[in-house]
Amino acid sequence: MKLKSFREHMEKRLTKQDIAEIERQAELEVRALRSLQEGIKKIMEDYVKKNKIGFNELVERLESNPRQVAKIQKGEANLTLASIAHIAALLGQEPVIVFKKRS
Repeated sequence: MKLKSFREHMEKRLTKQDIAEIERQAELEVRALRSLQEGIKKIMEDYVKKNKIGFNELVERLESNPRQVAKIQKGEANLTLASIAHIAALLGQEPVIVFKKRS
């Protein structure tokens, strides 16, 4: 199904207000994901600098593959909670999630 036809399908079945709410929720999810990705990217950058290690050493320490580590370093990885916990433990970090109500 093409995006245009999906949009038309939504417009036939939902009100403009419903569509606006769905789009608002989607934007909040995207911002939350980007925030988490950037946080992990930052602690990895700090770890690499502090420990003076290269990319291959980081891949080894994370027990991961180069493609995944590159995605994490770019802030593009979609990580599981288990992956985040593994990375945090390796990097000597304790993750804290703070939920702030958006207006």
